[in-house]
Amino acid sequence: MLRSLRILWLLTVVAACRDGGSSGPTDPNNPYGLTTTGPGLLTVTPLDTTQIIYTSPLGYLAPPGHVLPTDHVYLSFVDPFGNSVTTPDCSRRPVRAAGAGVVTFTLVTDIHGDTKVDVQMTKTFHYYYDHVLLKPGITVGARVAAGDTIGTTTGYCPSMDLGVVDYDVTNPGMASVPFYPVSSLHAVSPYKYFTPALAAFLRARSRVLEGVPVDPDGRIDWTVAGHLVGDWFHPSLPRDGSVVGGPTGWPKSLSFAYDWQSQAPRISIGGTIAPSGVLATSAGDPDFATVTPASGLVAFHGSPKLGLIGASWVLARMTDATHLTVEVFPDGPAAPTAFTGAAQVYVR
Repeated sequence: MLRSLRILWLLTVVAACRDGGSSGPTDPNNPYGLTTTGPGLLTVTPLDTTQIIYTSPLGYLAPPGHVLPTDHVYLSFVDPFGNSVTTPDCSRRPVRAAGAGVVTFTLVTDIHGDTKVDVQMTKTFHYYYDHVLLKPGITVGARVAAGDTIGTTTGYCPSMDLGVVDYDVTNPGMASVPFYPVSSLHAVSPYKYFTPALAAFLRARSRVLEGVPVDPDGRIDWTVAGHLVGDWFHPSLPRDGSVVGGPTGWPKSLSFAYDWQSQAPRISIGGTIAPSGVLATSAGDPDFATVTPASGLVAFHGSPKLGLIGASWVLARMTDATHLTVEVFPDGPAAPTAFTGAAQVYVR
């Protein structure tokens, strides 16, 4: 689960699902001649229901690869949280197309053949898998029917990824921030697009390390304009969505978001200002959503939840609606009261 790589799609490919002209097969905005718009209906689970032990919500925070809330869910075919001394069965499971469509993108992401694959169902709707091995013939341009076996899991435990991109839905907090790839701008909970019976089945199996999530669908968009809450980016990053989802963007990203299990406040740090990791804030710390430029200097006393970072103080001040000065200090009995030369500016 932790090794899931949030790779940018080819922007020209994912942007092609927008309705931008004729729908004929030679239209560069719709190269496969899809004639319908709107959401697709997912009628088959990617893994057989007998193989799905747990599902997860959107919004996992796990730097360095998932500094920002994760825009896909996990389908676990073994128990990733169990304490059994037996070796889990990681053998390959068949992976099926959740809905009918055309393969628009494939990318091998490691030396073992681990692959990401995107299926477009309508001019405005895609779903994708990651950490699968594709069958021969499942290549760009191939047509698949719901239920077709298009590959297998990789032979490694514990899960595969499932994501959905619906261009008719835009995450509002991300809309005015230029750093996101278009796939994140329109990322939605996959469970909302399954048949009612399958959606209920998948939500009923929602589980993370800490327990049953309060929201099985989860959330990735916490940003509120003019408030600290949400995602921030180092100004050296390009403002075109080209690197935020990859190793160039991870160390220069920062998120004041909420945990995917309990929605408790978390500070997710990719690097640059501190070792990568996730901090839980302390009782009495301000709520991210209430911090604005008028709040002045605020301090958070963070305890480590994940990653390399240790207990720390995080000092932050919004100088205006789109600029944040931030610095991480070693833990101590009292909050720091001023920035040093190590402070960094982040923007959105």
